[in-house]
Amino acid sequence: MMQKAVRDLWGIAPKLTEDLTLEQITAAQTCIESLLPPLSADDVSALISLLPADGDTGYGLNWSILRAVETAPEWPLWDMLRDEGNDWVRRFRQRLANAGFEVPCDIGSKPN
Repeated sequence: MMQKAVRDLWGIAPKLTEDLTLEQITAAQTCIESLLPPLSADDVSALISLLPADGDTGYGLNWSILRAVETAPEWPLWDMLRDEGNDWVRRFRQRLANAGFEVPCDIGSKPN
């Protein structure tokens, strides 16, 4: 089940980018600050879907999402980390590799 803060965040924009308006940025920040641990697998999946493939940080909002996702008890969700063309996926995978996690064989090669 997805938290209200995640649903609200998901309703702000399809991706959190630096193209957001000040109002959207403020609303997104409020949602991120309202996230309640522990995040569920549904929360993590929804949050990862907000991260743009080109690595846009969304004025730092996406770094906050990365940190929240990494604290989830369900983390890592390897199925969410298949797209090696996505800068955020590569970041997550590299950080997991740095922490000693190995990418499962059915997911694909290790990040560079």
